[in-house]
Amino acid sequence: MILLFVAALITLAVFHRRWLSPAYDPTQPLDLRAAWTVMTPFKLRLLSSSPELCHAALLTSSLPVQEHARSGTETCPLQDVFTVGGGNVSLLPASFLASCNLAVRWSLFETQVAGPVTQATFHTGLARIRHVGSFACRDVRDRPGAQSSHATADAIDVSAFVLADGREFPVSAWNAGGAAGPYLHRMRDQACRVFGTVLSPDYNSLHASHFHLQATGFGLCR
Repeated sequence: MILLFVAALITLAVFHRRWLSPAYDPTQPLDLRAAWTVMTPFKLRLLSSSPELCHAALLTSSLPVQEHARSGTETCPLQDVFTVGGGNVSLLPASFLASCNLAVRWSLFETQVAGPVTQATFHTGLARIRHVGSFACRDVRDRPGAQSSHATADAIDVSAFVLADGREFPVSAWNAGGAAGPYLHRMRDQACRVFGTVLSPDYNSLHASHFHLQATGFGLCR
């Protein structure tokens, strides 16, 4: 009986691709064009430990990316990073430096979070996302000696969302009345599905004007 069970497992392992779609196959790279599935969080988690899977996922992104073998500074050297530009949603400034992990997650954020949340809330598209940078060779601001995720290009700070009709919602309007506050809260909550760490004005005063969206981490969402 045990031998039959083992034989069945081996058969499934060998022939699983014949019946399991790539979106649900944990051995297949994440396809950023595909719909979100129960396997998407697992595939995102694999990005940090597998540069090959990360690069394969990034090849499916609709965003313009330029690879750099080396970048950064003497104190904070970077390898295998990308300049990420805006796709259907423009970036202000026009681009940012990102690790592969951050670039993949940003692509998901733009297409499966920021755009859909905006459309569902205001029935109009998202035109631009304002950010205040990604790479910065520094420590965590309130923890001297602890290297920031910005120093490895694993995080980006987002300050505002600009709708197709011209309305702009800065993150500093976190507690504002009307539609602004709920919209920003919903954006933060959905971003937590994509990023390993998301910090908002709820976290502390240092984040009163921006979202800290970090590729690494284990689910901190505040």
